[in-house]
Amino acid sequence: MAGPSRRWLAISASISADVVSALGLDGPDAEPIVGGRVSKVWRAYRDGAPVALRQSPPFRRLPEVAYECDLLVTLAGVGAPVAAVIAGPTLVNGSVWVAFSWVDGAHPAVPVEDPASYGRLLAELHEHTAAPVARLGQRPGWGRLDEFLTVPRPGGGRTMAEVLPDFERAFGAAGAWLRQMAEEVHGRLTAASIGSFPRVVAHGDFAPGQVLMRDDSVGAVVDWDFAHLDLRLADLAVAASLARPTVARAAAFVRGYLDVAGTDVGDLDLLADLRRAFHLSNLGNYLCARWANGADIAPQVTMLTERLEREQWWGPTLVAAAREATSTRFTRPNPPGTTPVTRASSDLELAQALADRAAVVALHYFERGVTTQTKADASPVTEADRAVERLLRDALAELRPDDGVLGEEFGGHGTDDRTWILDPIDGTGAFARGDPNWRIQLALDSGGEIIVAVVDAPALDVRWWAATGTGTYERVAGGPDRRLRVSKTATVEDALVAAHPSPLADRLPAATRQPAPTPLPLVELIRGELDAYLVQCCHTWDHAPWILLVHEAGGSFTDHRGGIAPDQRGGLYSNGRIHHDLLAALSPPITPRASAAPTA
Repeated sequence: MAGPSRRWLAISASISADVVSALGLDGPDAEPIVGGRVSKVWRAYRDGAPVALRQSPPFRRLPEVAYECDLLVTLAGVGAPVAAVIAGPTLVNGSVWVAFSWVDGAHPAVPVEDPASYGRLLAELHEHTAAPVARLGQRPGWGRLDEFLTVPRPGGGRTMAEVLPDFERAFGAAGAWLRQMAEEVHGRLTAASIGSFPRVVAHGDFAPGQVLMRDDSVGAVVDWDFAHLDLRLADLAVAASLARPTVARAAAFVRGYLDVAGTDVGDLDLLADLRRAFHLSNLGNYLCARWANGADIAPQVTMLTERLEREQWWGPTLVAAAREATSTRFTRPNPPGTTPVTRASSDLELAQALADRAAVVALHYFERGVTTQTKADASPVTEADRAVERLLRDALAELRPDDGVLGEEFGGHGTDDRTWILDPIDGTGAFARGDPNWRIQLALDSGGEIIVAVVDAPALDVRWWAATGTGTYERVAGGPDRRLRVSKTATVEDALVAAHPSPLADRLPAATRQPAPTPLPLVELIRGELDAYLVQCCHTWDHAPWILLVHEAGGSFTDHRGGIAPDQRGGLYSNGRIHHDLLAALSPPITPRASAAPTA
C-alpha cells in the first residue's frame, strides 16, 4: 500500500498490550497512518493479515461507536465500498478501539484531486444506507442538523436554545455573535420545512486517511466518524469539505453526487445554512454536555468560531456550485473547465480569479440581505465584508504565501515588497440597502507601485481591470472586453470636473463645469465621460486600484501631498491633458513632487 500523503499528528508506532489483547492483534508493532482531531489510525496485523486499527478519543462513547460499527457491518454485507469491522468496538483505557479489514489504496491529500469521483462515492454510500435507516434509528445522543438548537443534549438534557443566553453573557461579543448566528440559521431551516427531505445514515465528515484512492479516484472508506440519521441534503453539505475551495471543484463534486443519486435531495440553496448548522451542532455538544456542567470550553469555542468564520465564504461558494451543477448557465465569467489559477499564474490572472470567487460570496449575502454594524471609525460593516475578505486572504495564503496583505476589515501583515490591497465590499451602505452600486476592489502594490488592479461590480455585472503596461479594460456581462481611454479635453476651461465631498468644489477654478452626482465618478473618468475628479476622503483600499486604472486609461493621479500614494485620502484624478494646469489652478494649488510628475 502506498504511504499516507500527510499525517496530521505524530502518533506512536506501537500499541499497548491491553489493546493487543482486547482486539486479538499479533503484537504491539503498528504503522502509523494518520492522526486527526477525532481519531487515530494505524495498520496492524491480526492472524497475519493487515487490519486498520482506529482509536477514538475519550469523549466518544461506546454506544455511539457501536452504532457506527453496526452500520459498517450492514454495509459490508451488501458490498458497499467500506472497511468491514473485524474486532470491537472495545473500550480500553478510556478510548474506544475498533479493528477494520484492510482496504488497499492511497490516502489522499485534502482536497481530493477528483471531487466528482468523491461525489459519486458519497451518493453510492447514501444509496446503500437507505435500507437500514428504519432499523438503525437515531444514534444515541444525536439529532438531525436542522434540529441542532432544540435537541436535548447528553449531560443534563438541556437544549442549545436554553443554554445560549447564559453562554452569551459568559463569552461576550463572541457569544453574542454565535447566538445570533445559531438563531438565524435555525430560523431559516425551520421556515424551509426541511424535515420532510429524504433521510439517510449520514457519513460525510471524512478526514485524510479515512478515504482511499484507487486508480486516481476515490475508492473506499476506511473510517466512519459521522454516522447517524440525518437529511441527505445535510450530509451533502457536510461532505463537500473534501472538494473545496473553488466553485468549479465544488460543482464537480455536486454533479458527481447527483449523477448517481438523482436530484431528490432537497433545496440546494440551504447548503450554506446546513454547513453552519454542522459546526453549531458541535458547539451545542460542548455547550450543553460540558460547559453547562462547569467544564472550560474556551479552546473549543475558539476552534469552532474559526470554522464558522470560514463558513461565511465556504457555504455561499457551495450554494453557487450547486446552482452551477444543476444549470446550463454559469453564474460568473469563468465557467468550470477554465484553467485554474496556481502559484505559477500571473498576478492579473490571479486577481481576476479572486474577484470571481469573491463575487459569488458577496452576491449570496446581497440576495438574502444583511444587517450593518458600526465600526470604531463610524463606517458600516456587514458579515459579507468579513466573509469576502476571509475568502481573499485564505486564497492568497495558498497561492501567494510570500506576499503581504492589507485589507479593510482585518488590517495588514507580511512583507512590504509585494502587498495585496483588499476592499471586500466598497460601498457597504449601498450593499446593505439593496442598491447594486457596490464593488469588490483588489490591487497589488510592488515596491510602492500599483501593478495590478481589478474592480468588480457583481450586482451590475461589470468589471474593470488593468496591469502595468496593458491598458484599462471593461467587461459588461454579455459583451466583449472593451479597452477604455480617458477624454481628450485639453484645457481647464469648460472641463467637466467632479468633487467629493461637495464642499471641495470650492477649490475648483470657476471656469470648470461640475456634473450631477453619480455613484462612482472614476468609472466615468476612465470611460472618457468625465475630465477630472478631486476627492478628499477614504482609505488606501479605496484608491489603490483606481490609481492604476486611471493611469492605464491614459490619465494621471496626484495625491494631496504631491505624490502618487494611495494612503493620502485621495487627490486629483484627471485625463492627464489638463492635469498640470488643474493642479496649479486649485485653491490652494497642489504642487507635484519631481518623482511624481503627472503623465503629459
